[in-house]
Amino acid sequence: MRKIKLKKKKPLHTPLSLAIIAGCTFPFSLMASEGNEKKEGEMEQMVVTGVKTELPLNLLTDPKMPRQPLPANDGADYLKTIPGFSVVRKGGTSGDPLLRGMGGSRLGMLLDGESLMGGCPGRMDPPTAYIFPESLDEIEVIKGPQSVTHGPGNSAGVVLFNQQRERPSEPEWDMHASLLGGSADRKDGLFDLAYKTPEFSLRGSATSASADDYEDGDGNRVHSGYERWSGKANLAWTPDDDSRLEFETAFSDAEAAYADRGVDGSKFARESYKAKYRRSNIGALLNTIEVQIYYNYVDHIMDNYSLRNPSGMATNPVVMNLDSETIGAKLSLQLNPADNFELTAGLDTWENRHRGRMSMNQTMVDYRQRNWNTDAEFSQLGIFSEASWQFAPDQRWIAGARLDDWEVRDLRETISLSMMSSVDNPTAGESRSEQLPSGFIRYELALPSTSTSSATLYAGLGYSERFPDYWEIFSREAADSYSALNMESEKTSQLDIGTIYRTEKLSASISAFASDVRDYLLVQNDYQKAAVMSGMGTMSSMGNAMDMGEPGDKRTAAVIRNIQARTWGLELDASYQLNENWRTEFTVTSVRGANDTDNTTLAQLPPLETRLGLHYEQAQWSAGILWRAIASQDRVDIGKGNIIGQDFGPTDSADVLSINAGWRPSQRLLFTAGVDNLLDETYAEHVSRAGAEIPNFPQLDRVNEPGRTLWIKTIYRI
Repeated sequence: MRKIKLKKKKPLHTPLSLAIIAGCTFPFSLMASEGNEKKEGEMEQMVVTGVKTELPLNLLTDPKMPRQPLPANDGADYLKTIPGFSVVRKGGTSGDPLLRGMGGSRLGMLLDGESLMGGCPGRMDPPTAYIFPESLDEIEVIKGPQSVTHGPGNSAGVVLFNQQRERPSEPEWDMHASLLGGSADRKDGLFDLAYKTPEFSLRGSATSASADDYEDGDGNRVHSGYERWSGKANLAWTPDDDSRLEFETAFSDAEAAYADRGVDGSKFARESYKAKYRRSNIGALLNTIEVQIYYNYVDHIMDNYSLRNPSGMATNPVVMNLDSETIGAKLSLQLNPADNFELTAGLDTWENRHRGRMSMNQTMVDYRQRNWNTDAEFSQLGIFSEASWQFAPDQRWIAGARLDDWEVRDLRETISLSMMSSVDNPTAGESRSEQLPSGFIRYELALPSTSTSSATLYAGLGYSERFPDYWEIFSREAADSYSALNMESEKTSQLDIGTIYRTEKLSASISAFASDVRDYLLVQNDYQKAAVMSGMGTMSSMGNAMDMGEPGDKRTAAVIRNIQARTWGLELDASYQLNENWRTEFTVTSVRGANDTDNTTLAQLPPLETRLGLHYEQAQWSAGILWRAIASQDRVDIGKGNIIGQDFGPTDSADVLSINAGWRPSQRLLFTAGVDNLLDETYAEHVSRAGAEIPNFPQLDRVNEPGRTLWIKTIYRI
């Protein structure tokens, strides 16, 4: 049946108008709610639509709570619900997250202390594709280069997906189970069960998620269906309050359709093993020692026939199998040299090996009969120290420094210039070693507080040197070479300033940042390079010969370049308790940048965005409305960007309205439901990928966001 749609009128609200509305709402609310006060935290939110900044440059949220807009069952879409984050959409899952417009290895991701490396050279599986947030207990975000204890190169910040560890005084059971159903035949399930005693604990969890292709606001079907599952088991021995030894193993797999490319992901298998030991209250000087070792392995397959029919030039069934193996460890010591002085010192290290194999015609030659070809080996060893000095009751200095030793080996015999051609690798067998420093210092001042208000001011200066990652070295050419092995490391200097203000009813924070990036690693498409000359190329192992150009001929290539860049931005979040049951939320995020080398704007930065929410809450019932307003983005640099995506045109503004409701019949049971994109707006994020030509699907300029989405979720806890 043909879908008939009424012509929609565009909402009149813009990000600026919403800011004005919210600015007018707060003073009015202050007067209207006087005398009807409620202490903050008395009532738990049933549906989370925003995350407050409780500490300078630090956000903390509970991934087990229902959220709006409804995230996919992976780490990236959970982060998208937090203001300041954006996600590059490729389909229904496995998006690539950015914070303040920066992603990839600029934004660190740790799964309970474990570093994850994806296997796909085309970023089909960023680290968040292997993270199932609802099976964890908290997500912590540290913005900017303002910590050195969570690994190297985190110039944009770091996201910590954590699991809580508590030793009970007596045996107890904990259970968290949830079921979700939604549009596009969305089905999610989680079962998380733990048995704890003072001596030991055993915890296991299993997740399952699936969805069909969704439709955008115009009713266009987007190639985006997926299925995912995961399982995890954790055993811990706690002989006393100060000791804990634990072992954990996890497994997961998935398949996902992609609307932005000619292949889909038919396998995203991961296995992980981890051991951790922690000892606290050791002595007057050395308080805590923590040791962790881990191993994870990713086996990834992409092909053009499992979830679609081969078409276009690639009519043969093509399959590519990539894997990534990582071994890592961390030692951390917490010391208390003085009553008002805390020091954390330690080291972390990991080694990663990446390899691949492929078949250009699976019916003739099975990819499993191909030999594995190792292309890259990375190793990193870092030492770090971070201190906190409370030199006055209302003042604190926090500072840290780290030094990382890096080495990468280029094991490629040839470099592929296309699916059918390759050239000899000029850096075959070569290694590159480098020592990179990072550090930060931050000052925090608590202003004189009263019984009803408090405020904190802070300013931090951070410096981070980031080693080029796999996707910058091995997935692109250099501008002057086939190999990008010798690209300069990226050097970021950033200033962060802000304030956090609290009263009995108002909770607000505002922060601003400015960075200068030397040797920024920019990806540029359609870069003009000299054609490959006869005699310089080799026959591709998959079949066809190289292009044999004449002197003066040109070809286009995707290259990685070092440039000089700057970014700056502003973030505001506020929540006001109108009265005992009514609450408003308001956020603004803005980031801009400049490419000083090319005298252009810095590509792939999200536009100005505001969110305005109104929520009603009581002990058993809740309801809410969320308005997300996205400004147009015309500051673009076509063909340039990062390893995740490149600019290919401006985007229009969009207004997205969503509603939700919740019912808690008992402390253990919670029902929530909602409608995302209530007005069925047709829009795409500015950092979205371009739509590919896929049989039986309309080709879109961009991978649009889902249209009107209905969902209902049930949570049961004991």
